[in-house]
Amino acid sequence: MVPKALTAFCIIIRRGSLAGAAADMNLSQPAVSRLISNLEHELGFKLFHRDKRALRPTNEGRRFFREAERILAGMEQLADIASDIRQGTGQQVRVVAMSRLANSVLPRAAITFRALMPDITLTLETHHRREMERWLTGRQFDVGFGPLPVESVKLDIRPLGSTQAVVVLPNGHFLGAREEVRISDLIRDELIALTPDTLLQQQVEAAFAIAGVSPHIGMRSSSSLIAVNLVAQGYGYTITDKFTASCASGPVVVRPLMSALSLDFGILTPSGAVVSPAADTFIACMKDAFDTF
Repeated sequence: MVPKALTAFCIIIRRGSLAGAAADMNLSQPAVSRLISNLEHELGFKLFHRDKRALRPTNEGRRFFREAERILAGMEQLADIASDIRQGTGQQVRVVAMSRLANSVLPRAAITFRALMPDITLTLETHHRREMERWLTGRQFDVGFGPLPVESVKLDIRPLGSTQAVVVLPNGHFLGAREEVRISDLIRDELIALTPDTLLQQQVEAAFAIAGVSPHIGMRSSSSLIAVNLVAQGYGYTITDKFTASCASGPVVVRPLMSALSLDFGILTPSGAVVSPAADTFIACMKDAFDTF
């Protein structure tokens, strides 16, 4: 597969036109068109719907775009690594985390790490669960952090730590007077739930089922942080971890959830990969930040 063809494909998606890709790549439009045609022939499916001179990505093209971007990003990182080797400069550590840790624990760990290893370049990214696992298995990152369980034979998994779930309530809510909140206390209020495909939502639904009650769901979000910030605006309640709750954009009441809902987090590395001393140092910083949050 020709890297130039992948580049042309991705630029067309981003720019929305063949002409834009041709200008960016300093090629003629027919040359870019040939690159795309050859790529489609190699893949065995169409990347674009061709309507006169307009190109609209097919469903297969949109799916392939996500993977092509990942591959190109890895190639760009290889160039940076080669430059470091040529110049004899320091290493880099590439970290990916899900947003539930990226908005809270990760920044604390990063600051500590930079103080310990100022010569190491640190790259931090956040991705959804499936994307994070895919990028890690493709070795685009040295280490990842996210909720468990994770079932992948292509990843080595170690525990980072555990915490109990918390209930996030609007400021002044009457349940804020309690030290702990039971699930049965919540059924009169409106739950800001996560989307059904998220691990945390599946855990929350299991906790309600064990309690023998059903939540009143008024709104769903794919992001725990969005759910917390809706509560900060005085709407409903949500169940999450203490890390995400700490990132509320306004005043909220956070109380422990009286249940067996334990949230486990893990350290993920590509299977069989040798973890560098710098990455090991970052892992230690992350453990410390998690434990002392």
